[in-house]
Amino acid sequence: MKRRDPLAAEIDRLWRLLGEIVEEQSGADVRRLVDRIRRFAIRARVGGADLDRERFERALDGLDGASAELVIRAFLVHFRLANLAEERQRVRVLQQRGRAGSGMARDDTLAGVVRTLRGRGLFPDPVAGTAAAIRGLRIHPVLTAHPTEARRRTALMALARVARLLEQHDDPRLTPVAAAALDDRLREELSILWRTAEVRSGSPSPLDEVRTAMTFFDATLYSLVPAVQRALQRATGLAPSDVPAVLRWGSWIGGDRDGHPGVTAEITEQAARIQADHVLRGHEAVATRLMQTVAAIVPADALDRAMTARLFDDAETLPALDATLRRRFPDEPYRRRFGAIAERLRRTRHHVVGDPGPTTGRYAAAEELLIELDEIQRSLRAAALARVADGTVQDFRWQVETFGFHLAELDVRQHAEIHRAAVAALRSGADPAVEIGPGVALAEVLDTYRAIERVRGRFGPAAAGRVIVSFTERPSDATDVLELAAAAMPGGVADIDVVPLFESAASLQDAGAVLAAILAVPAYREHLQGRGDRQEVMLGYSDSNKESGFLAANWLLYRAQARLAAVADAHGVELTLFHGRGGTVGRGGGRIDRAILGQPPGTVRGRLRLTEQGEVVAARYGNAAIALRHLELLVGAVMAADAAAAPAPEGAEALLDALADVSATAYRSLVYDDAGFAAFFRRATPIDVLTGMRLGSRPAARSRAGAGAAAAAARGGSEGSGTAPGASPAAAPAASPAAAPAASPGASPAPSIEQLRAIPWGFAWAQARIELPGWYGLGSAVAAGRASQPAQVDALRDLYRTWPFLAAVIDHAALALARSDLGVARRYASLATGPGDDARWATIEAEHERSVAAVLSITGRGSLLEASPAIARTIELRNPDVDTLSELQVSTLAQLRSLPFDEPRRPALERLVRLTVSGIAAGLQVTG
Repeated sequence: MKRRDPLAAEIDRLWRLLGEIVEEQSGADVRRLVDRIRRFAIRARVGGADLDRERFERALDGLDGASAELVIRAFLVHFRLANLAEERQRVRVLQQRGRAGSGMARDDTLAGVVRTLRGRGLFPDPVAGTAAAIRGLRIHPVLTAHPTEARRRTALMALARVARLLEQHDDPRLTPVAAAALDDRLREELSILWRTAEVRSGSPSPLDEVRTAMTFFDATLYSLVPAVQRALQRATGLAPSDVPAVLRWGSWIGGDRDGHPGVTAEITEQAARIQADHVLRGHEAVATRLMQTVAAIVPADALDRAMTARLFDDAETLPALDATLRRRFPDEPYRRRFGAIAERLRRTRHHVVGDPGPTTGRYAAAEELLIELDEIQRSLRAAALARVADGTVQDFRWQVETFGFHLAELDVRQHAEIHRAAVAALRSGADPAVEIGPGVALAEVLDTYRAIERVRGRFGPAAAGRVIVSFTERPSDATDVLELAAAAMPGGVADIDVVPLFESAASLQDAGAVLAAILAVPAYREHLQGRGDRQEVMLGYSDSNKESGFLAANWLLYRAQARLAAVADAHGVELTLFHGRGGTVGRGGGRIDRAILGQPPGTVRGRLRLTEQGEVVAARYGNAAIALRHLELLVGAVMAADAAAAPAPEGAEALLDALADVSATAYRSLVYDDAGFAAFFRRATPIDVLTGMRLGSRPAARSRAGAGAAAAAARGGSEGSGTAPGASPAAAPAASPAAAPAASPGASPAPSIEQLRAIPWGFAWAQARIELPGWYGLGSAVAAGRASQPAQVDALRDLYRTWPFLAAVIDHAALALARSDLGVARRYASLATGPGDDARWATIEAEHERSVAAVLSITGRGSLLEASPAIARTIELRNPDVDTLSELQVSTLAQLRSLPFDEPRRPALERLVRLTVSGIAAGLQVTG
């Protein structure tokens, strides 16, 4: 890398500053130790000589516990700072592109997408046609609190302060004195960061997770909305008032109770209250700012009737405030109007949140505020102030349209088995206190629906109403929701939207048939007609991958989407697909815009709902410029997917059917058919530590057996909860006795692979530097196809160039393969010394080699990330530093697992491993 490279210079500067703080806080010897280990790691990685490797390992082996912790923390903080530096460089690049591309936008910007589509005749040019084309556009990110965010909220806030200092340091007008002052501030923040505990002392509560999400709302999401709308306006050439608010936000945080008995009806209501408090404070701040800025003098006799009437109403409703505003702004009616709006919003907040303070004159709903803003805009235009009406006032209007008074719709998610058990208990007249699932009583299930009704009544109809049914398998899984809602809130069942969630391989296979059966139920169809014939269906990316492997799961999802769209069209229903994507490639992560463009024709139609999970929220929305870029990519991809969608090329589906079948067979033969694999997985990864880390409030494993038993008992018999009829053996989840992984002596039994959630499953493989869920099975599939039909690879090369679906799949596999590191992974595999473990690891290595060869042969490239040199360079630069933490993790795990469960040294070793988990996650920039 060139010495003048701004990213390299910034990372080097931050490393030096961190070294100063390490020396201040822990002594010069520690700083020298960290520097020496870093040099050894680089030589071991770059030189590759056995002697260099031995020196590196000896340096780490000689560390006592206290020294090891200081080394780990130094590298962890270094990665935090390097991530901020890379983020800052991304912003610089975006800014440079923006300055250089004023005349010709890049193709993947919104302006570039619209220009390209218009050039191909796929997007209307006339204003009326353009307005109609985007009228139904809706992008709906949904924030979740899955336990993949390894950072505490305290650390996130400290890093945000450092990021602001780095941004200020970029100012070319900065004087040397000012730059030195910023560096002093940076040293102060680094001192705090160095002393900030990385490992949580206790598990966060669901409401802690809600408050963490609010930090991103306050920092970026609220102010981001006008920027997205302006980008869309400029791209289409429409007037601001003709551009609808295309963003809506959702949240599972405080509403997702699947396998999480800690999320109760009370928690859901408190989550809604916290959200409303934040958004109403945001609206109030904007109204106050407009009161201070829209200082146009307009004589009273020049105001239109609506504006005049509204000012009289303010005087009657808020007499004391009106007197103050008239005294301050006698000839500035818009300032008085916005001052009254700010006060009404304050009183609305007092009412909905329950804060002390006056509540008369409050808004009953966000629609009332929108009417007032419309009146102000018309009045401003009549007063020759159209620029103001279409400027900051329109920005405010978009924010109110987007967030309402609720901020984000709270989705309620529950497992189908809990609902089945609740319905059975309800029909049998059981005591409401009866437990129908682990930690879940019938009364709590019913109160969940009453909570939905209360949230809607207090915060607005858009604040809640979706009920997502995990592991939907049959029509009754949808109608059970209506039955429970009717029992809990007879007058509110019409407001419920039932969202089936298909996530297992078998359910994805049968998704179209199950949806058709649901829509054929007369009572459900009647309910849906009352909801405008709109049906949402959610697709789970995680469990299908964990069951079937990377390639098979991607193909199952593609096929399921096409079938669902066909069923919805046949029934005259407007379908919205909700994509449950995670952070890692194995859970649907990667370039989401590329994935959208690869969806089957007719499955997007201007509507996209997707989860933004765990650490992905911080990565995508922590910086305003990066967040804007991400949302522009989403909007542009949705527009392009509709306009340019094309069916799969001839023969492609049959080819993928064959590849997916071989891939799933290879994957399942390793993970499920081998009774010893679960124990190997536990020994060869830090899963035993991950399941005990306090990363989130959600348990690491589902108690599906408990829920199933409760449901069966309530019915008075047994009922299967697994494979849907007709599912192929390769796709069906194993009911095998996959042994619970072996634990440390005296430890409690670990969850089986079937019970383990997909998030810690993926997290563990990422920590072990192998990322198996992101590629395993691909190599076997391509190799088998080449052996039986040599021309198949040529066909795959053609499809890679012409079919966006396959291009996205292969490129995402390439990323996962590139991030894996067999050399380091072998060190983890060395921890697995059980019978057959060597053969299992040899199988994984061979499949990795086959998968790399497959990707290179399909793409025609010389290296996995040849087309992404920036990512390749980042991985290359980070690897030596991550190696240090990986080596310490492996050695500490070996010590930890050799000790009895009640050994006094265990807590200190567990702490070290947890620190390495955070450090490796920061270094690889990937968790679960």
